[in-house]
Amino acid sequence: MITGAGNGPLFFMKVICTKAVMASGQALEAGQSYELSDADGDLLIRMGKAVEGEAPAKPKAKRKPKANAAS
Repeated sequence: MITGAGNGPLFFMKVICTKAVMASGQALEAGQSYELSDADGDLLIRMGKAVEGEAPAKPKAKRKPKANAAS
C-alpha cells in the first residue's frame, strides 16, 4: 500500500487549476485538469489556485451555413 508522509494512505483528487502553479515538482497549467494527492489538491484549493472537479467538456463547434452565391 502506498502511504503519504507517514500519515496514512495516499489518496488522489481531481482538480482544475485556475492559475499556473507548481505542485509535487510539476508545472501545472491554468485551465487543465490534474489528479493530485489530497494534500496538494487541498492546499491549491485553499490558496485559490485550483477548484475541485474535472474540466468541462468543450462544446462542439457549430457549422455556419454556406451562403449561396446565386444571383
